[in-house]
This record gives sequence, structure tokens and C-alpha cells, in this order.
Amino acid sequence: SAPPTTQTTDTPPPSWQPLANHGEAGKYCCLCGAWFNNPLMAQQHYEGKKHKRNAARARLLEQLAGSLDANEST
Repeated sequence: SAPPTTQTTDTPPPSWQPLANHGEAGKYCCLCGAWFNNPLMAQQHYEGKKHKRNAARARLLEQLAGSLDANEST
């Protein structure tokens, strides 16, 4: 059987945590490569078209990779 895949989500992490070495301004969406100065900017990004498109693309790539892995193991 295929290993469980991690789900890419369209919503931000539940807590607003600063990244190490960046202080309060160090908020980052690794999916889109976007930095945020405050929680409102982050919320607007995560609800926006660019992030949703990138999240959908990441999910599709995960599905394709999973199907390729399944085909190679048979």
C-alpha cells in the first residue's frame, strides 16, 4: 500500500508564530515564497488566488508523485 500523503492546506497555521531570526516580521508562506508583516496580510494571502492556485498545484503534484510511486513498485 502507498504511504500516507501529507495534505497541503489552503489555510494558514493555527497560531501566528514568528520564525527564528526574523522576529515578529518573519512570517512566511513557503508554498508561495511570500513574507508577511502582520496577521492580516497573512490572512489575505492565504485566502487569495495565488495561494489557492499554488496549493492546488502542490496537491496535484503530490497525487502524481504518489501514482508514479505506486506504478514503479508494481
